[in-house]
Amino acid sequence: MSGAPELCDSDSSDNSIDIILPNLSVALFGNFLSVQFGHENILLGEKHMENAELFRTDPLQWKISERNVSVINMTGLHEDHLIDQLVNEKEITAFIFVVRLGQLTDADKMGLEWLQRVFGDKVLQFVIILFTYEREEECDSIIDDLKKNPVLEQLLEKCGGRYHTCNKMMNNQSEMRELMNMIEHLFNENKHHCYTGEIYNTESRQKEELQNSDSQSDDELARMEHTTTTHTGEKHKVCAW
Repeated sequence: MSGAPELCDSDSSDNSIDIILPNLSVALFGNFLSVQFGHENILLGEKHMENAELFRTDPLQWKISERNVSVINMTGLHEDHLIDQLVNEKEITAFIFVVRLGQLTDADKMGLEWLQRVFGDKVLQFVIILFTYEREEECDSIIDDLKKNPVLEQLLEKCGGRYHTCNKMMNNQSEMRELMNMIEHLFNENKHHCYTGEIYNTESRQKEELQNSDSQSDDELARMEHTTTTHTGEKHKVCAW
């Protein structure tokens, strides 16, 4: 990428063209060990969540690449509480799945499953995988890592092949600008639709109906087996008599 770097919160000196960029609402989830919190962290700042119970539905508010960005920190959270409140109060443009590059853990594998289980299958169209690294040379091996790791390939395929890389401190403004561009592109791909409480409630209702249907089927099967056993037993008694 050529040209002088932009500051994330800088104002353009050229006012001849007024470009209106969308407000973005982002939810980060995954392993919080993939992130280094600190005052230089552009997305999360110093809000290190030591315990999942400290999860808040109040997003952090930032100005990144001329966009107003709301960031909800869900890293380390694998509990379902507060989700109802979150999705019914916020419209989420993108879910960012944070994964440490080259160090895929069992928790990482379960992270996307958790999101899909809680938010429904439709949430996958709003997901971007964010691979974090400590040394820049690690980025050179990402394609090889994807090729030799079928689990990682499957995760990426579930998310429509969308991924981005950034350093663990999330303090590189160029990388954050590219991430914002990717989120905006995803927003356009989804025809300016966000993940909403309506989607969540519909998915939850359908999941509940399916579970009830499965439960009724199991009950019916159990009754049929009981009836068959009873009839068989009675038949044997008649024969024995």
